[in-house]
Amino acid sequence: MTLPIETLKALEQRLLWLSAWTVHNANHLREKRDDDVKVGGHQASCASMVSIMTALYFHVLRPEDRVAVKPHAAPVFHAMHYLMGNQTREKLENFRGYGGAQSYPSRTKDIDDVDFSTGSVGLGVAETAFASIIQDYLIARPWTQLGSGARKPGRMVALVGDAELDEGNVYECLQEGWKHGLRNTWWIIDYNRQSLDGVVHEGLWARVEAIFTAFGWRVEVLRFGALQRAAFAEPGGGRLRDWIEACPNSLYSALTYRGGAAWRRRLLDDIGDQGEVTALIERRTDAELSTLMNNLGGQCLETLCEAFDRARDETPTVFLAYTIKGWGTPLAGHKDNHAGLMTRAQMAEFQTRMGIAEGEEWEPLAGVQNPSVLKELLREVPFFAAGPRRYTSPAVPSPGPVFLDDEMLSTQAGFGKILDAHAREETELSRRILTTSPDVTVSTNLGAWVNRRGLFAREAVPDTFRDEKIPSAQKWSFSPEGQHIELGIAEMNLFLLLGAAGLSHSLFGAASHLSPGRIL
Repeated sequence: MTLPIETLKALEQRLLWLSAWTVHNANHLREKRDDDVKVGGHQASCASMVSIMTALYFHVLRPEDRVAVKPHAAPVFHAMHYLMGNQTREKLENFRGYGGAQSYPSRTKDIDDVDFSTGSVGLGVAETAFASIIQDYLIARPWTQLGSGARKPGRMVALVGDAELDEGNVYECLQEGWKHGLRNTWWIIDYNRQSLDGVVHEGLWARVEAIFTAFGWRVEVLRFGALQRAAFAEPGGGRLRDWIEACPNSLYSALTYRGGAAWRRRLLDDIGDQGEVTALIERRTDAELSTLMNNLGGQCLETLCEAFDRARDETPTVFLAYTIKGWGTPLAGHKDNHAGLMTRAQMAEFQTRMGIAEGEEWEPLAGVQNPSVLKELLREVPFFAAGPRRYTSPAVPSPGPVFLDDEMLSTQAGFGKILDAHAREETELSRRILTTSPDVTVSTNLGAWVNRRGLFAREAVPDTFRDEKIPSAQKWSFSPEGQHIELGIAEMNLFLLLGAAGLSHSLFGAASHLSPGRIL
């Protein structure tokens, strides 16, 4: 079922309001002790994500898809699940408090169907790539629900703050993903061009595009929204487009904060020609001009839905979505808005503009026309229709201990001997064991296990040295049946892959439980 664009816009506004109100309540309304300090909550970072998350969850995602939500968008995530009946008002009222909805999405502390914990900036992004690799590993095993076809494979999606691209593990992950033929992975970058202490450097988008292209990703740059593209088609629109493309990030942010009148003065000063361009600007009121200039690709539901619909194959895809930090709020564009909070006066004005009656602030569908109709439509949204998507798997029985008779033995050598003993037997446990190592397999006693069980790859790769009859103690053949994933030396990738393997039963369903082993 596809929701009409007007319905999606109503949902977008509900997420904007509920996320902002949740943070406002925690900081300004909730009872505090004398020694309590600022709670925080990132209203501006939430606002730049509401359009992306609306289009993603309510238009394109299916239950088999998994999402790592950027840490500072947690209030939007909680608001969305509150709207869908999967989060409680009590926990929202206690946001960032003991027992309340968490500051950053948490698998262990939140109740609203979190796929990946993302409190550590950058790690949740990369984890989606390794979850995709584990999904491919399970697809190659007929005893799993993915391998048997009982469960559909999904997309592993990361909602990425643009400042997270400063994290080195993101680029280590890109290289490892390329080695393993990464697929079914989406990263959606919230390119609002503002970080905690300033504005993102000019031209970063081109570097991002080049890096992802080099590693085989499809790149979708979503710079302009539908309103802007329509304006560009008007007489004089080409000049407006050129101006937007050349405008420095800091100036765009400043004009966004100052509003329609400031946009008008600057545009007329820079490109006004007493002709077509001037007429294009003057046809719009200050409010309409502000709406036009704020209609970047990542704040436009039409643009987002079209882009998501274009990426239906398994090619890894990054969406560089231009957004406005603080979009739709009094904080929009201000350089201090990352940790900024709306004042009581600003919230009162915002509440009036959003059409939320006093006393209905926590109502899930407050301000919505025909709420009963919308409620019925929400029951059919595919991503939520089947309920929570966290699965379980029965414990794997052990065939018993492996006894070693060495008088003296390093733990590493002992680990290798135990794995070798399991590799010799065909048991439920032995087929569930997956090993991995950061380029130290041979030197850390995993050689015997790998010789017997092989290395994993989606497509078979023969052992060239063996085919050429060159003696070697190692049998390095890759195949879909292999039970060892060889990684490069970046150890963060090792731990992220182990995390994905450890979550295999929860993410991918019954009979998918893996017992990850590793050598550090």
